[in-house]
Amino acid sequence: MELEIGTKATIEFKVKASDLAKNLEISPEDDFPEVFATARLTALMECASAKILIPFYKEGEFSVGVEVGLKHLAPTLEGDIVKATATFVGMEGKLYKFEVEAFDSGGKVGEATHTRAIVSKDRLMAGANKRVEK
Repeated sequence: MELEIGTKATIEFKVKASDLAKNLEISPEDDFPEVFATARLTALMECASAKILIPFYKEGEFSVGVEVGLKHLAPTLEGDIVKATATFVGMEGKLYKFEVEAFDSGGKVGEATHTRAIVSKDRLMAGANKRVEK
């Protein structure tokens, strides 16, 4: 089975209070709005892209994000539904390239380019653990 250019996947997501930028504040001086956080929009777009790759995993594999170029175009309120659609646009070596768009009830809220790789879970975790060994 080969992944065809133009393959799409969509995920719909209802924005909860925990998804708002306000809840990402780390420092006392942070003051973020009560709208859908860019970090959560990024995650939604990554998940839509990853969904396309699921049928191509071998035993013990998953996909990881390598790069995201995102424009967050408009705010989304808690309770609204955001729909992200990823489109596979081709390969760059072993990397999978996607274009992703997201819409809420008011229209387009984001667009992104995204790159993913399919990797071995064991190899990834071994590499992560090795990085922190003293």
